[in-house]
Amino acid sequence: MPDWLAIALVDPVLRWAVYVTAALAVLTLLTMGQVLVLAELGSRQLARRRGFDADWRPRLAEASLSDCAPPPWPAPRAQQRLWFLLLWSRTQRQLRGEAHARLNRVLEAYALDRFALDLLRRRGIHLRLLALAVLRELADAVHWDVVARFLRHDNPFLALAAAEVLVTIDAPRAMRDVLPVAVARQDWTPQRVAALCQLAGRAAVSLPLLDALQSAPAAAQRRIAPLTQWADPAVLAGWARAVLDGPPGSHDPALRQAALQVVGSLRDGADRPRLSQALADADAGVRLAALKALGKQAALRDLDQLLALLPDPDWAVRQEAADAIAAQPGFDRAAVERIADTVADRYGRDALRRAIAERHP
Repeated sequence: MPDWLAIALVDPVLRWAVYVTAALAVLTLLTMGQVLVLAELGSRQLARRRGFDADWRPRLAEASLSDCAPPPWPAPRAQQRLWFLLLWSRTQRQLRGEAHARLNRVLEAYALDRFALDLLRRRGIHLRLLALAVLRELADAVHWDVVARFLRHDNPFLALAAAEVLVTIDAPRAMRDVLPVAVARQDWTPQRVAALCQLAGRAAVSLPLLDALQSAPAAAQRRIAPLTQWADPAVLAGWARAVLDGPPGSHDPALRQAALQVVGSLRDGADRPRLSQALADADAGVRLAALKALGKQAALRDLDQLLALLPDPDWAVRQEAADAIAAQPGFDRAAVERIADTVADRYGRDALRRAIAERHP
């Protein structure tokens, strides 16, 4: 035994230091061994996964081209079922029509649709999301009830995935359930709700959205107002005109902007007084929305209104007015430049010259 070790073992404090150092060394070696073992296992698992994908990707491609009843390949083993569902879901998102239906039949032949339903009962969120992705591709009304109960789940991603499945199964029925949930939930981003509306289509969105706009609290109305672009303007026309005809300040600017977008899409000459009134609104966003709506039916008689907005304090409003002037039918570059020379406001004149450079190069 070395002299230093003998001396250390005699002293109680040094003895404990030696023991602790030895224990840490052993623990370090065990940790390194565990890391190496896990890395090796992960590498082997990745190799098996790549081999599985290499085997099944061409099989799924072949199955999408012609019916295979029953499929000529053995069903994936138990430990491969999740891999199969992931690969199958990715493949299905690229297919449409009969090719999509053929792969649905392959999944059902292996009874993996029932396995996906079993995954919904698992605790892991990632497993439930995978199950919902599979049910979205199946789009079978028989799964409606089991999916609908996730619509109000505490996890917003799970709830949104369930909403997407329902929209895929039956868009009109789904939007009657989804929009009230979207009104109540603040953890759904407007972009995701808009994507649901785009997926559902105007016919499915219009009436449920109209009901929500008329009955939801003011804060919720503001949140769902941008969804009007995904609805039929003819269905929302009465609501939009009522908003614009209300007393000044009686409606949130976001609602007035949405109403102007609806009215602009209608291109009804009877709405021109509403647009003209909105051009003088105190909110810059409302003035900009009114300008865009007026631009869809602008004529030379609107030139004075457009010129009056060139000195607007908001850059976007000035530029939109300048673009509308430069786009007037029958105006060439010389005509617009003559108008620009008469504009007293420096910022309005710059906006008009920028519009000239873009539209009359």
